[in-house]
Amino acid sequence: MRTSAAPGPSAADHLHDAPAARAIQATARQALRARRAEAVRLRQRAALLELLVQTMAELHISMAELNAARRATLPAATYFLARRSANCKTD
Repeated sequence: MRTSAAPGPSAADHLHDAPAARAIQATARQALRARRAEAVRLRQRAALLELLVQTMAELHISMAELNAARRATLPAATYFLARRSANCKTD
């Protein structure tokens, strides 16, 4: 016959419910989501680059043409970013 009583809640049980433990678990979940999002971003970037390579080959676009087009749009992009940062308010 067993004479031992049922054990009560342990210190680990209390730690499991502690706000700090929940925050640690939430941080771990957020880190996992961030790693997954980065992996998706890298796959999308690779797919975009592959599409660019294929399109450039099909349309016979040289790197010189691509760079010229990029330089032609760069001042507009620079202007947009400067306006955007000027409109941002700092506290």
